Amino acid sequence: MNELGSKLSALKNITIDMHQDVTEQDRHLDEAHNVFGGLGQTMKQSYGRMNRMVSKRHQRQLCFYVSVAVCVFFVLYFGSSVASRFSWSDQQQDPTDTTTHQEHQDI
Repeated sequence: MNELGSKLSALKNITIDMHQDVTEQDRHLDEAHNVFGGLGQTMKQSYGRMNRMVSKRHQRQLCFYVSVAVCVFFVLYFGSSVASRFSWSDQQQDPTDTTTHQEHQDI
């Protein structure tokens, strides 16, 4: 009889844990639904703005935005590669070398 009681107690604990787990998962699903519901509304608004910007009367403005974005990309891309070359050449010197740049030229 004690064995049956311990098995029923274990079964009861398992069902309580399952209920708590299901309740927590339900709460997480509700939170995810709320977050993605807001994201969907934001996407609809962004899509509407994009459609307005692409309309015939806003083509010049769209062309300007795209050209500025492309120019900024190229400036950042090529500017970072040029800057890294200059900083790399400065870092190639031996840190244990205590002679100055002028002393290297004299040698």
